[in-house]
Amino acid sequence: MGAPDSAAQPGADWDEAQCTAALAQLEQVQAQLNDLRLAIPRIIEPLHRPANPTTYRLYSQGVIGSQNGVNNLKVQWKTPEIQSTFAHVKKSFDANADLSESASIPSYGWTERAQRAKDSKKSKGGESVEDLGATLTDEAIGGIVVEFRKTHPNIKLETQDDNRSISTRFVSGSVLLKFRINIEHEANGRHKLSAECLGTTEPFLAVTRSIASRPQANDLKSLLDMIAAYKTVKGKSCANCGGILDKAMMIPTARRSKKVASANESPETVWEAFHESCLG
Repeated sequence: MGAPDSAAQPGADWDEAQCTAALAQLEQVQAQLNDLRLAIPRIIEPLHRPANPTTYRLYSQGVIGSQNGVNNLKVQWKTPEIQSTFAHVKKSFDANADLSESASIPSYGWTERAQRAKDSKKSKGGESVEDLGATLTDEAIGGIVVEFRKTHPNIKLETQDDNRSISTRFVSGSVLLKFRINIEHEANGRHKLSAECLGTTEPFLAVTRSIASRPQANDLKSLLDMIAAYKTVKGKSCANCGGILDKAMMIPTARRSKKVASANESPETVWEAFHESCLG
């Protein structure tokens, strides 16, 4: 992981952007720790099944996945950014041990805040990247769709109106989800993306709200990957609170990505399920 734009030396006064970046990194570490809480259940669950090749495969996947999770956490923990944050926190705590004000600080949502801050920093003329829209040629749209189909052969994408509209449908759990993406062409040659999960009741409305609040709103590849995560991510429990249902008795209807270190220590994007109320 490269150094964040707002990296600072331990002990220096940090501004809001630096604090947000550090909290986003700590949120990712917390997500890794939350995932490791499920390591033992993932390993022993296949042992309750009848002995057969599938049982052994699931057991092996649980062991290897848990080992990779531990190794990824070690890599993340030792990064200069995380160690710098720990040093800064220790110096700040030594100077003032009163943590009462921290009770009002949200525990989650910092990854999205950091991304929005980065997008805003890259903006031109006071407008953010999301306000300006994205530059997507027809060839680029077609290429993204083709690559998606190769990566997700079990998810069928249909394009209409010369790639101005993209739709897909698939079963997630026991629910049929239908998605539609509209690509709006603007006079300045740029594009804007809008997406929805078709349906007039919950959880379809919650899925649409979660998609609408996504980071990188005009990144078509990221949007398609997020939609695919509703099928590929096992969204039985929330990556934040660990619960199946939130206080409103809603299942995790949001999907968000994070960067983790892979086995070769290079960054890898993974998707997780969240309750809408846990996005922060």
